[in-house]
Parts: sequence; structure tokens; C-alpha cells
Amino acid sequence: MDFIKALTFITEDPRWKEKVVIGAALALFAPLIAPALILLGYALRLTQNMRDGKRPPLPEWDDWSGDLVRGFKLAIVYLIWGLPAALAAIPLFFGAILADSDSFVRTFGVMILVGTTCLTFLYGIFVTLMTPGFVLWFARDEQIQSGLQLSEIFAWTRQHLIEVALFLIAVLIANFVFFMAANVVGTLLCLVGLVITIPLATFVAYLYQFNLLGQIAYKDKTGEMYYPPFAPPAPTTESAGNDPSI
Repeated sequence: MDFIKALTFITEDPRWKEKVVIGAALALFAPLIAPALILLGYALRLTQNMRDGKRPPLPEWDDWSGDLVRGFKLAIVYLIWGLPAALAAIPLFFGAILADSDSFVRTFGVMILVGTTCLTFLYGIFVTLMTPGFVLWFARDEQIQSGLQLSEIFAWTRQHLIEVALFLIAVLIANFVFFMAANVVGTLLCLVGLVITIPLATFVAYLYQFNLLGQIAYKDKTGEMYYPPFAPPAPTTESAGNDPSI
């Protein structure tokens, strides 16, 4: 993966300014849910463009309804994977009640709380590691069931564990840097700037994450890097003949 190119690729698009402004405007209204789903669908199209080798990969804003639908479907996939962690709230609730009791019942309640918390934490790690896999599986045909192929996604994740770990670390660091910079710049602009910088950081974070996913998908598909390392041009016959060392 080319972690730097996953950010600088944005400005290689001839219409990148217009696309970024639209994306940041949607991110500003992301709490309304529909804009957030459109952003998610748009970012998925970026991954698909990367996977298919399209350049420049940044999609046009020409499929709003399609982005809304694919974003909604992908959100459902996220929710289903996170459902077991949500269901853990039930034993946690009863464990908290029992922990307020006396004697043995209290001990039993504490055991439930500790056990459920540990299992939820472990499951959270598991889902985090599986996330790149189920997003790429969903991106194949945009069908919810494709993103739920547990055995296939688990096998892929195990084979690409180093790439998955590097992806997660890169996204974590990038998000920290993007939002730290957004907060600093927005604050320097008398806090009003946060209305611009935070949505901008949100959109860029989407693009960075889904670009990296696209790089992984392209390498899986072709066996090559999407952004090959720079190679200096080979010397011409004329320049080689003028080389005094020859």
C-alpha cells in the first residue's frame, strides 16, 4: 500500500476542488443520516474504481440515489456485524442489577459484568480486523449477503493479516492527524472555521480509508500495486554515449 498516495491522489483529479467541496458539504449534514449514507456509498465507489484500475479514481458526483442505496446496504452490513456487541448490553444490564445485591448474588453479578465486558472487547477486536474483508466482499456486487460471508472473509483476513493491520494503523493515525489539524485550524479561525474544517477532515478521512481498501483490492485482483514505485527513466543511447565513465 502507498499510504502517502492515498491522500495526494485527491489533487490529481482535474475537478478535485469541486468534488471535495460537495463531499465536505455532505459531511457537514451527516447527522441527518441520509448525507452520511451518500458519503459512504460514494466512498465505496472510490474503492471499486481503485479495484478496477480507473484513473483518476475519484468518482463523479453523478449517482446520488445509487450512493444512498449502496451506502444504506453497507451500513446494514456494519450493523449486522456489530449486532452481537449490541446484544451484550442485555447481560450487562442484568449483571449491573445483580452487582448491586448482597453476598453471592453480588459476586455472580460482578462475574457477569467482567465476563461480558471481556467478550465484548474481544469481539470488537475481531470485527475491527474483519472490517476490510467484509467491505471488499460487499463491494463485489453490492449485496448485503456478500458482506456476511463469514468463512470466506475470515480466511481472507487471515491470509492478509499484515495488510489488514497496516491498514488499521494507517487509518487510525491519519484520522488523528486530520481531525487534530482540523481542530487547530478551525480554532485559529475564531471557532467558526470548525464548520468548514471538521466536515472537510471527515470527507478526507473517508477518501483515505477507502483508497487504501481499493489498493488492497487492486493488488488482490492483479497481483500488482495500484501506485507502482517511481522508477527513474532509463538513460538514452545518446546520454550513455556521452558518459565519460564508459
